[in-house]
Amino acid sequence: MFTDTIPTKGYIRRFRLAQHLGVHVTTVDRWVREKRIPAPVKLGEKITAFDAVEINNWLAERRGKVA
Repeated sequence: MFTDTIPTKGYIRRFRLAQHLGVHVTTVDRWVREKRIPAPVKLGEKITAFDAVEINNWLAERRGKVA
């Protein structure tokens, strides 16, 4: 698992998000299709990333449900 923390602002690319979550990028893609994780935003023609605030809120919500 990736040891750095997820950024609290800005954007995070899907491969970095997968590293932070300790899953494969295809798992992140599947979660997006299943609407289990906030959808990424298109930043450019070839750049798609996740809003770090939305991801942190999603993680906080998940932690609340698990605890």
